[in-house]
Amino acid sequence: MRTARLYLLVTVIIGAILVSGLMMGMAAEVNRSVPVIYCTDLFHPHDDPDDHFDLATLYAMPELDIKGVVLDQGRKQLERPGRIPVSQMNKITGRNVPAAIGLADPLKSPDDQALDQPAQFQGAVELIIQTLRASTRPVCIAALGSMRDVVCAFNREPGLFRTNVTMVLAFIGEASDGKFQEYNVGLDPQAFVGLMRSGLPVYWVPCFDGGLWQNRGHASFWRASQRALLEGATQEVIQYFIYALEKESAEPLAFLSRPVEPERQARLFAGTRNLWCAAVLGVMSGREVVFDGSKWTSVLPQSNRAAAVAGQKPLFEFPEVEVLVSDAGAVSCGKVPGSHKVRRFEVRDSAQYEQGMVEATTALLSSLGRKGNVGAR
Repeated sequence: MRTARLYLLVTVIIGAILVSGLMMGMAAEVNRSVPVIYCTDLFHPHDDPDDHFDLATLYAMPELDIKGVVLDQGRKQLERPGRIPVSQMNKITGRNVPAAIGLADPLKSPDDQALDQPAQFQGAVELIIQTLRASTRPVCIAALGSMRDVVCAFNREPGLFRTNVTMVLAFIGEASDGKFQEYNVGLDPQAFVGLMRSGLPVYWVPCFDGGLWQNRGHASFWRASQRALLEGATQEVIQYFIYALEKESAEPLAFLSRPVEPERQARLFAGTRNLWCAAVLGVMSGREVVFDGSKWTSVLPQSNRAAAVAGQKPLFEFPEVEVLVSDAGAVSCGKVPGSHKVRRFEVRDSAQYEQGMVEATTALLSSLGRKGNVGAR
């Protein structure tokens, strides 16, 4: 009798453990439902610390299952490794996202497979291809920088991309001034041409519209006070940004746990930042930046907050347009022979755009590393 009761008790306990594990697995699946490959020209010491803000905002979206980070411009990565801020974000959030450095040199043509580049710079292309092969769900790719690793991977496996990539969110180019070559295009003109001619589901986010530092409504460029962006951030997140902006050389993970020095925080908060991505990255999971009656916020389509603001005009959208890109990388819009359909970024409320992006990004950064944000310790 005792043996039977003991057997029953053990069975119940094991069943409870299995159900609990299944429920946790289901919760993780629900909370991290969008597989993402993130390509960035992120360095430490930085070229532009906007990339550190973008990385942090990406990690603040718990529904994004970040499969890997591609670190642009591989040769430069050897001396100024973007792996450092990636490792810090992994520590802050409890994630374990891998990173790989990209190709060293620009593509020779839009269809270049770059098989002749050194093996030490092939890891990023291989990471992209392996991730697409392994994923049971269509993958989103967000690309900031030269685009060369994404285009090279597409050139090697075009069929894989066409079946298993649901979006290429590309922050690059100039929306209207054909004579102005934007910085990212200049890094690898042939990669940009290859992307815009690929026929992939490209969500194009021009960096400028009308020339340098201009935004006439089809670029994502905006400016923000760093104090406004980080006033609600945790101490570890503040340390992450101090480490980046002051080009620290201390051990990167231990630095996150140090007390914040008031004078360094003051310098951080006194700065102003040019930004292009941040809250725009939420489009990969269907987020919209909308006004909830008191502030602008980034909401998931299935959330209670989205239901509460249903019918509100989003701050930006991605209407479909036809584009033609020249061999030199100049883009013109309109349906003509040789043009391809893309979805182009468009500001819907120009008067509120900068304030809206500040408020939405601030809320995301404020949630980063806190209990309740999936992936937080």
